[in-house]
Amino acid sequence: MHKHPVITVAVLLKGEITVYLEDGSQKMKLLPGKVDIEVVNTWHYGINEGTEPAEVIVFYAGVKGTPVMIKK
Repeated sequence: MHKHPVITVAVLLKGEITVYLEDGSQKMKLLPGKVDIEVVNTWHYGINEGTEPAEVIVFYAGVKGTPVMIKK
């Protein structure tokens, strides 16, 4: 479980990642080639539910010195 205090954009290259919010609801399902903006300041986690390892590129837009991820 973690949250991002900055804008986070993910691009999945391989695999399949499902992102769940703290209450257990599904936020999004990333598939190869899909680009998505993650939730900001909201506790969540991702699970690779595919059959192969996931490869993802993540872009963070924040202020220098601000953490990009906070673990619960």
